[in-house]
Amino acid sequence: MAPIDTDNKRSAAKVDESMPDSTQQDRATITAKKARVDSETLNAKACFQPRLFGDADAFTEEFAKSQPFHHCCIAPFCDEQLLQGVRKEMTERLHFTQKETDIFKYHQSGDLANLDGLPEEEKQQLPSLQKLRDAIYSQEFRDFISAVTGCGPLSGSRTDMSTNRYKQGDHLLLHDDVIGDRRVSYIIYLPDPDINDGQGWAPQDGGHLELYPRESTESWAPAVNPTRRLAPQWNQIVFFTVLPGESHHSVEEVAGLGKERLSIQGWFHFPQPGEPGYAPDQMTRMWSTGAVSTLSQIEAKRQRETGSVGDPFTAYPEADDIDDYSEAQLSAEDTAVLAKYLNPNYLRPEVMTQVAEKFADDSHIQLGEFLNKETATVLGEALKAVDKHDGMAGAEMPPHGTGERGRWHAFGSPVIRRFMRLDGPAMANPAEGAVDVDYRAIEGAEATATDTLTAIRDELFASGAYARWLSSITTLSLSGHRGMVRRFRSGLDYTLGTPDGSETTTLDTVLCFADEPSEWADGVVGGYACYVDGGSDGDEASNDGSVYRLTEDESILLTTPAAWNTLSVVMREPGVVKFVKYVSASAPGSRWDVSFEYQVQADDDDEDDNE
Repeated sequence: MAPIDTDNKRSAAKVDESMPDSTQQDRATITAKKARVDSETLNAKACFQPRLFGDADAFTEEFAKSQPFHHCCIAPFCDEQLLQGVRKEMTERLHFTQKETDIFKYHQSGDLANLDGLPEEEKQQLPSLQKLRDAIYSQEFRDFISAVTGCGPLSGSRTDMSTNRYKQGDHLLLHDDVIGDRRVSYIIYLPDPDINDGQGWAPQDGGHLELYPRESTESWAPAVNPTRRLAPQWNQIVFFTVLPGESHHSVEEVAGLGKERLSIQGWFHFPQPGEPGYAPDQMTRMWSTGAVSTLSQIEAKRQRETGSVGDPFTAYPEADDIDDYSEAQLSAEDTAVLAKYLNPNYLRPEVMTQVAEKFADDSHIQLGEFLNKETATVLGEALKAVDKHDGMAGAEMPPHGTGERGRWHAFGSPVIRRFMRLDGPAMANPAEGAVDVDYRAIEGAEATATDTLTAIRDELFASGAYARWLSSITTLSLSGHRGMVRRFRSGLDYTLGTPDGSETTTLDTVLCFADEPSEWADGVVGGYACYVDGGSDGDEASNDGSVYRLTEDESILLTTPAAWNTLSVVMREPGVVKFVKYVSASAPGSRWDVSFEYQVQADDDDEDDNE
């Protein structure tokens, strides 16, 4: 029998926002009444474990004491036989679609609210799912959730739940669930109860729910590392109130070979028109305390405006003397600076001319074997040694905090990025489960890698000689630069597609070092750089409040896989956003790079066009 696609019908519980308010209220009232009638015919309490409602006071106390933000974890919570039936229907009857953007990769069914719209024959194939859904949104269970969380009345007419299937490599990066009128988020876990010979989900399997504290009491941004990790155990529910600037969480990548993290994700919503407890300004009143919503939005805006680098541009001292680098010839001094690092082929006039012609046609180019053999060999051996020591060449999840030592610091905020930055600010918080690792065995290799990358950053990428070389192969005039050395650790790091507020054209140059480039080429392990059309100001690729950044296929302009000793040069117009896809734990190592942005001066013709 073919799997059922629960996304093919529109739920009667959804309120059409295009309707007049009176029509919406009438429909919502009818739907709410129907929900109450259905609840009366369902013995909701029989669907849960017998002591659930009697232990409400204990769960309320647990919720109030929980950190880093209020949440509750209950296991077992559901009738065993019912949940076994739910799992069977999920695995045998539902259709799952793979979804992937900069922030997530997983498989998802349609909205289970749409079960009511299915043909009767298909509905009869999902009796356990329908029964669980109705029990979750019953008056009894909503009252239980309201009592434990203190969140007030919840809607019984608006059901909002779907089934998620996380296979190896699947993940969901940090977000806060703040969309629309969501009030409480919940996750019901249904992994194979016999997983690991009945011992449950192991730490090295990944797939944990990770909870993040606030960066500080003065900030609404999340800290760099999570401080609570919850394993996806059978017959377990986790729920928490949805609050902007507080309910930051993520789903750790599933790393175990053959393991699947099966769950039901859903939300309880504020009361809808016609339901008890409804108030037109209910969300505003709830989030107005301490100006949480406003502060969160300000913080999100600040995070977006810092862009992928966040540092101010440094102007070239000679910019006033050279109007157009593209017309300047490389001097003997320039050649001496560049020859120390570059493959000599890229200093040959005929090669530079070929590169310039290619860039003129495409506005981007990749140059392999960019550094000379001596520099690349020394650096490659050192980077491999560091990755091997830090466990970056395996398939298991590395602990948060891995590699944070010496001059290398985890760089956030994870609402838009997390990676290791050479000489970055020491902003990372202690992570749950972090352990001190003796790295004396690779001190020499790490010092070699650090010193070499520092020299490439300071002596090459920041030099006027390199700017003139770039101008020669791009015919662009460059006025300033900013950049950094980054390490994207496997299983931990990424950047999200976020506007940087730029109003002028920028030239991006990224020198990437990723071992075993053939394993990165198809993008399955992530680590690729992606450029996306974000509209006139970039906001079409970024959702205010740091929730989901949606990346539609037709908006992808360019994707460059991680590679070894390869320079990527891309001319980026205003409104184009970029991200480095999360690096999977199954990657053959870290993605290391030297990433710089160069300000492009507008020529006279451009200025005339603007006028």
